[in-house]
Amino acid sequence: MTVLSMQIPENIKSLSASDIGQLLHKKKVCPIDLVNFYFDEIESFSKPSPYIYLTKDRAYKEARLSKKRILEDKPLSPLDGVPVAWKDLFDFKDYITTSGSKIFDKSKPAKQDAYAVNLAKKAGLIQLGKTSTVEFALGGIGTNNNFITPENAIMTNEPHVPGGSSSGSGVALANGLCAASFGTDTGGSVRIPSAWNKLVGLKTSIGRISLKGVTPLASSYDTVGPLTKSIKDASLLFSILTKSHYADFKKIDSKKIRLLVVRGMPWLNANIKVQKACEEAINSLSKSGINIIEKKVYEIEEMHNLLLENNGGTTVAEAYSEWKSIVEKHSSLMDKDVLNRMLIGKNITQQSLNIIYQAEEKLSKKLHFSMHEYDAILMPTIPILPPTIAQVQKDMETYDKFNRLALRNTRIANSLRLCAITLPLPENVPIGIMLCKALGKDEELLNVANAIFDIIK
Repeated sequence: MTVLSMQIPENIKSLSASDIGQLLHKKKVCPIDLVNFYFDEIESFSKPSPYIYLTKDRAYKEARLSKKRILEDKPLSPLDGVPVAWKDLFDFKDYITTSGSKIFDKSKPAKQDAYAVNLAKKAGLIQLGKTSTVEFALGGIGTNNNFITPENAIMTNEPHVPGGSSSGSGVALANGLCAASFGTDTGGSVRIPSAWNKLVGLKTSIGRISLKGVTPLASSYDTVGPLTKSIKDASLLFSILTKSHYADFKKIDSKKIRLLVVRGMPWLNANIKVQKACEEAINSLSKSGINIIEKKVYEIEEMHNLLLENNGGTTVAEAYSEWKSIVEKHSSLMDKDVLNRMLIGKNITQQSLNIIYQAEEKLSKKLHFSMHEYDAILMPTIPILPPTIAQVQKDMETYDKFNRLALRNTRIANSLRLCAITLPLPENVPIGIMLCKALGKDEELLNVANAIFDIIK
């Protein structure tokens, strides 16, 4: 059976990566035609492009190899031939990694692919190009004053922020300019653009996916994760990047699921639409038979207060330590909002850092132990809706206010060593709920998330 001379399905932009993979493997669509389609869509996109640059020669080479494998019925994975995009923190062989910074836009090309990119290539995924990011990935709003800021894909009445720092990866996928995408998450940078663009975003457990060849921000918290249109896509991509066996989801009886709805801090100053949508989702879960327990969580409250007292704490301090020489030498070339946060990190004392590190270890252990009672904990991913780009560019104080709110809930998962996933709610505006489990429970989290998403989507 040969690949049909193909027309791209009209609904291709709404399909998940696994749906597209099935079309490919049934020989109903050709990888080369798919690549042509996505490049045409990207180049005709009328708004600021979410891509920093396209890797056309590479993509067509990978597509030709994928077509050959599919014709021979020898696909490398269920996603062989599926085109994806990568945040410009991941090295591509023979391409520059800018990390969203003018400082690096004339640097030498990478000598090899990032480890995660190489694993994707070995699974047959096709690399379309690199997407925009907040400079050095330091920011939850998604703006970059030295590069193009892609606009939110959902709130389009006027330009709204995309969420960061994996801004381009979120906007590209939400606009159908790739089938799935990849980002990094240090304090929320996969989950925020996912939630604000109505996508699924997986924050993996620290250490599950290699960071080799990925620009660092804060090594104690950096993780790699996928942005997708389905839980199955997230699970497939997780298995590829962890070199683990992919297993279909296990059927769970909703009456046997116990969810802890975290009250208190995650709901403070929440937008009324966010509150309403999340409460309706919780109500739907309860009606389905899921056991809902609601209470404040001491460890989350304590961690939040400690980070609040120290202006974000260890992340900005580690970021400054990592990039100190660059910041001191090239500050005039940096995004002013990123520079401001870097300099906050400069002024955090070692004593303060030690207090936070010790608290993270102690509180994480206590929380992980208590979480054994539940299948997951649940809270709003972000308490606010995306502000307009004009709002956050008004002044530094306004930017900081929105940035703190954007990161407030998500960063708790990084500090308390949780894996987490954001699921889009069926509203007209972009709202997500976040599920978390203890470190290393990523597969269990994905399985529970799949059962929950079936109820709320």
